[in-house]
Amino acid sequence: MPTTPPPVARREELARAWTASATSSAYIPRAVVEVEELLLELVDQLLASLAEDAPTAATAMRIGARLVDEGFIDPNALQATIDVLTEGLLGDLRHTPDTELAKRTVAMLGALSAGYADGLRNYTLTQQEQVKQALFNAMVRAEHNLRATENRFREVFASSAVGIAITDLDGMCIESNPALSQILACPPGQLAGRMLHEFFLGNDDLPGARGTPGDVRAGYRRVLRGEAERVHEHRRLRKHDGETAWVFLAISLLHDGAGAPAYFVTMVQDISELQLLQDRLGHQLLYDALTGLPNRQHFESKLESTLDRAESVTLCFVNLDGFAATNNSLGHPFGDRLLRTVGQRLESAVAGERALVARIGADEFAVLIEDRPDLPDLNHVIDTINGELAEPEYIDNRGVGVGASIGAVRCRTGEMSAVELFRAADTALRKAKATGRRQWAGFHAGDDAAARRRDARAAELPAAWENGQLTVGYEPVVRLGAERTTGARPVLRWDGEEPLGHRDCVELAERTGMSVQLGPLMLREVCARLPELRKVFHQETGPLARLQLTRLQSGDADLVRAVHRAIRDTGAPADLLEIGLDTTAVLDDHGDARDNLEVLTEIGVSTGLCGFQGGPRELDLLADTQVHSVTLAAEGAGAAGRDTASPVLREETERLVRAIVAAGRECSVLDVRTEAEAGWWAAAGATSAQGGVFGVAVSVDNLATLPHPTRPVTAG
Repeated sequence: MPTTPPPVARREELARAWTASATSSAYIPRAVVEVEELLLELVDQLLASLAEDAPTAATAMRIGARLVDEGFIDPNALQATIDVLTEGLLGDLRHTPDTELAKRTVAMLGALSAGYADGLRNYTLTQQEQVKQALFNAMVRAEHNLRATENRFREVFASSAVGIAITDLDGMCIESNPALSQILACPPGQLAGRMLHEFFLGNDDLPGARGTPGDVRAGYRRVLRGEAERVHEHRRLRKHDGETAWVFLAISLLHDGAGAPAYFVTMVQDISELQLLQDRLGHQLLYDALTGLPNRQHFESKLESTLDRAESVTLCFVNLDGFAATNNSLGHPFGDRLLRTVGQRLESAVAGERALVARIGADEFAVLIEDRPDLPDLNHVIDTINGELAEPEYIDNRGVGVGASIGAVRCRTGEMSAVELFRAADTALRKAKATGRRQWAGFHAGDDAAARRRDARAAELPAAWENGQLTVGYEPVVRLGAERTTGARPVLRWDGEEPLGHRDCVELAERTGMSVQLGPLMLREVCARLPELRKVFHQETGPLARLQLTRLQSGDADLVRAVHRAIRDTGAPADLLEIGLDTTAVLDDHGDARDNLEVLTEIGVSTGLCGFQGGPRELDLLADTQVHSVTLAAEGAGAAGRDTASPVLREETERLVRAIVAAGRECSVLDVRTEAEAGWWAAAGATSAQGGVFGVAVSVDNLATLPHPTRPVTAG
């Protein structure tokens, strides 16, 4: 019986996904509708071939060759094709494994790639022949109009994407075009006078290498003796900078006016990327057999080549926490499955980037990213990776959490060699592991002194609170539109030689875990001020103090008890206090964050969500809870009011604000910078704003100034 192909929701969906991926990753000279019609036809052929009793590779090879014929000549288009077909045909096998179908599908994809390679080679050779013919015609026309022919020849010669060299009969380079200089990584002025065959490697230099056997000069001799009109060979060469590349080589002769051999014309087409793709399908020497990811040897080579071409790279080392315990307790098959899952999740985390994921140790992975100009900062990269690894892996009804320590390095070209970058990432990883489980650290050689100062200040946090340097200020919370102060947001500030604001204090506290200790202290201080705030805001009926917690504080198992104790010890009215929990902590169920939110609501304490971005999960969370307010994250949705915000961000944020308000929640924003920005938020429907243009945080001695949001306020 034929094996049933994996379920694909609709053949049209696979064709559309193929179209979108191919057209976004490569230029295809066809209308999108035409591309989709073509790929729909090819999808039908592939699915039909998979359903046959004894499918052959012929269909897939024809499809690969046809892609080239239809204009899919950019290697990125083939990569996109393999990615989409792999996901579409094999994606569901994660849940319903089918070994036979997997084998048939992988074989089909390999045949498709082989057909594509053959088609691209034929296309390349055709282009080479056209260029050669243009050169030959140019020389013939030179007898009649030398100047015009020279101009045309130079244009073809200089603009060709194929490397071209004209050598004498001994092989010495007389002239070459810019494309050849680029392929050989050799300045044009240094090619003239060199023997071209010196760049090419024989099989003796590359044990186990594929390609045309023997010395490249044998091909030149065959052409010179007339045994072949031209020679096409698959060769490997060593560039001027020591790197190697795979090329297609075309050798032919130019004759003088008397018909005697005068020069060799050598055309070189770089096919390194295509060769690499073929190697990935056909050879496992450079790939980890368990996960299918590149191994350490291949990764180190790729790191060197990436540093040669990229302006900036990010390298992350990811080490699984407690993997040995998983192996010992649940067995090695379970551990192997977990490693495969981690590899897949890491690839998903960087799917939108030009990146490489490798397994470089037993439970250690590497992620190399070629930075884009708009690539997010390292925190975002790490959060993305941790987000992919956050969900437990369920195997045989057993759920195992995946945690990791991460060392991250970002450097520009020339700052580090591949060896130095590898060592820096390893150093950063060791630093992260020394900090604790599920931590990450970066390597910044130039920032060591600043890092030491930060570490020293972080260590001083408890003492700073005790001696009064670290205090709580109160930032105005203003009703937008009415410009009426309705309450205050407690914030930290550190006075001293280097004063620190709330954001810096929170960052230091989160790094050391001190924020969990500071939480109850701030609660007690804020509750002690509630009676005074009630006098200041006697006309208000809602919560007057909006205390917003960090991620660690939100997940603190003792949070509810700390709130109880602070209210009991100070005698503060509970209804005047609002506790805002970190949205991601609640979504991720970090510690007891979700339970804390529910219990606080049950005991009558007003609650809120801070750091809100408006994703689908966050909106579901909002619908399932009874929070009083939602404070948008300072970046992302919270930046929509700035004059630099894009129209798309503004439009989507307006929808988000309306949805929050329609759900009966107060929508608040942080650090509104200008009156125009405040006006935009008021028009968008936001309820309140905190700090920024409405005044800096004031000390407890200046709480009476808070009812005047339009009057400049200074800390006292």
